[in-house]
Amino acid sequence: MAQISKFGGGVGAYLGHIRSKGGDIRGVKSTSGGVIPWVRVINDTAAAVNQLGARFGAISPTLDIWHRDILDFFNLQTETGDIRSKSFDIFPAVSIPDIFMRRLESQGNWTLFDPHEIHQIKGQRIEDLYGHAFDQLYEECEKDTKITFKTVIPAKDLMKTFLKTAVETGMPYVFFRDTVNAANPNKHAGMVYSTQLCTEICQNTTDAKFINESLENGDLVLRYTPGESVVCNLASINMARVHTQQDIDDVFPTALRILDNVITLNFYPIEEAKITAQKYRSIGLGFMGLAEYLACQQLGYESQEARDHVDSLFEKYAYATLQASNALALERGSYALFPESDWSLGILFGHDEKWYQKNSTMPAQWADLIAKIKKNGVRFSYHLAPAPNTSTAAVVGTTAGLLPIYKKFFVETNAIAPIVTVAPHLSKENFWFYKEYVNMEMPHVIDMISVIYKWIDQSISFEWLINPAKTSPAELYACYIKAWKQKIKTVYYLRSMSGEVEESCASCSG
Repeated sequence: MAQISKFGGGVGAYLGHIRSKGGDIRGVKSTSGGVIPWVRVINDTAAAVNQLGARFGAISPTLDIWHRDILDFFNLQTETGDIRSKSFDIFPAVSIPDIFMRRLESQGNWTLFDPHEIHQIKGQRIEDLYGHAFDQLYEECEKDTKITFKTVIPAKDLMKTFLKTAVETGMPYVFFRDTVNAANPNKHAGMVYSTQLCTEICQNTTDAKFINESLENGDLVLRYTPGESVVCNLASINMARVHTQQDIDDVFPTALRILDNVITLNFYPIEEAKITAQKYRSIGLGFMGLAEYLACQQLGYESQEARDHVDSLFEKYAYATLQASNALALERGSYALFPESDWSLGILFGHDEKWYQKNSTMPAQWADLIAKIKKNGVRFSYHLAPAPNTSTAAVVGTTAGLLPIYKKFFVETNAIAPIVTVAPHLSKENFWFYKEYVNMEMPHVIDMISVIYKWIDQSISFEWLINPAKTSPAELYACYIKAWKQKIKTVYYLRSMSGEVEESCASCSG
């Protein structure tokens, strides 16, 4: 983590293998310190490796919602409790399986476990499973009388604690593990345990295994079997500038060729990352400027017309991406794990050819591309992952990511001088189509993002913005249920606008 952070990389770390507080160590009961002490080590690493003094390292640890330490994990950054258990320099995330969401809806109970005890008694790690296999083992563990180190609580009580923490701190992020893994195009080669700092990268990882420490010719040599350490090679398309078919045909092949070159030429701070990057050749092509594009097209972000238009446009983007990946595979070869992947079976973005025949606006083109991919492969294991792009969008002069505009105009303060920020190309013609995020209903934003998800093989950095004066806990709870049901994979920050609830709407104030 220190080496990656040293060179400017954000880090995602899965902690679900760590035994819980009070667990056994070598048969001695109640000796484990649990997850929190390790989170504090990670926190101090992020603070110590401060990237030449420019900023702290940025590390996002993820823990499962069934882990016995999850309540302490939720309280890592709250203002109450023992200060020695706090970690304010990390970005926590919670991994949630479908079975928990179903228990919520049925107002059932939820059981918290020690992963080490399950491994000892059941002979397998429950965190290595997802979907039906996870549900089956989880329910077996609930009934197994040999498993004694567990806690049963109402699922809604746990969710209440999560919501309180999210509103108070903006975190933890959410990782819907079953949704992610069911759609994973490389499920034949592994599993996705967590995401990274900005929640858009969802790729296979495995842990490294220590072999031994030996003395060779006077040198101490540590040997490890390398795991899979994901690397994010990212680029973003400005939708406000690239939306005609000619632009798409010109830009996408160039962007993917550049990213392919980056994988080959890049500097990797740890060798494990280099091995993984060259084996998977994964990239994360993203998008920004959606709010600007829709406003200039005079389409309201919340409208069904906008969603239909965006659906059609992202279908073209997805097609162009895989078409370029297929062309590069023909020229340079497919990624090493292509055989037996979803791509090799003609399953693109979780959909087979029959789905495209019924639901696509361009079924003939998809049928032809699926045939070419089956024959010649794709260059990359993962392709699309829209990042937040807040800073990049400011430099380019468009709106951030795929979200509504924050405000039409505001003053951004920093260490040098205040910057007046105005919606790009704001005019009397598009003024009312630039509706601000804080004045929008979250369900409408979820609807837009879920439409885009049809054409994304990883995830989308999806930041939520609520006004606590207008959003009740029940409404916020309903948003998480809606996001899960509409196959949203991850949720980024939960932003609160509580300090500005008395301000008038900027759309009307002029």
